[in-house]
Amino acid sequence: MPIEVRSLTHIYHRGSTSEAVALKDVSFRIDNGEFVGLIGPTGSGKSTLIQHLNGLLKPTSGEVLVDGQNIWDKGMSLRKLRQRVGLVFQYAEQQVFEETVRQDIAFGPRNLGLSEREVMERVEEAARMVGLPADLLDRSPFELSGGQLRRVAIAGVAAMKPEVLILDEPAAGLDPRGRDGILSRIQEMHRGGMTVILVSHNMEDVARLCGRLLVLNKGELVADGTPREVFSRNEFVKKIGLRAPDVVNLMEKLRERGWNVRTDIVNVDEALKEILRELGKEAPVLS
Repeated sequence: MPIEVRSLTHIYHRGSTSEAVALKDVSFRIDNGEFVGLIGPTGSGKSTLIQHLNGLLKPTSGEVLVDGQNIWDKGMSLRKLRQRVGLVFQYAEQQVFEETVRQDIAFGPRNLGLSEREVMERVEEAARMVGLPADLLDRSPFELSGGQLRRVAIAGVAAMKPEVLILDEPAAGLDPRGRDGILSRIQEMHRGGMTVILVSHNMEDVARLCGRLLVLNKGELVADGTPREVFSRNEFVKKIGLRAPDVVNLMEKLRERGWNVRTDIVNVDEALKEILRELGKEAPVLS
């Protein structure tokens, strides 16, 4: 299910003294099975953009097309669109509201008119998918840790079986173990065939997980390419207020000190192999 954005502009409070252009003439296409990172400094328009992809916001001008059809055309069902394009907000507590975890995950599937047996099957499948233990399903979601609450929110969307999963900072504020747990589950869902769009301020995460990055700055799409292509433009990245992965800066520093190493490396495994190559050693097999 490809998603195409054409010349998308969004203006808040248009015509008033507080008018603000959040997005300006943004165009791109996301094809089936991609894992796309959406990055940019605070206030660049990331959250505004993703809310257009499942019809939570309507463009001031431009189009959002799903399977080649404008989602705002007459006869299009936004309810059905949101079953296909799932959105997990940054703050899980905004998306979780039922008395138990089981009921919360079941809310979406139940509204699809499925039988109770089918609803419970989806609940259990989604819980397994995000790594929620069965003994948590009958607890209140508000008794859980931050990481567990994020998993509940993701499971509630995953239980709808969307073709596209959009996540806004799913690992923000979590400790390293919690972050790695959430991201590994998202990676597994992508490997299962789901298209994933990940909004993140963590450049290490997007460099490791995403095959492609869309970069927003002041409401405009300023770069679109692989993590290697984007982060190899380190001065550009710094200029718009982002920080390339630490490993990029490390390789540049080594190069400045006379090491004959590549500077287009964006992850730790590649960096280790390159450094060991320069030292004349064979890189170990990394698990």
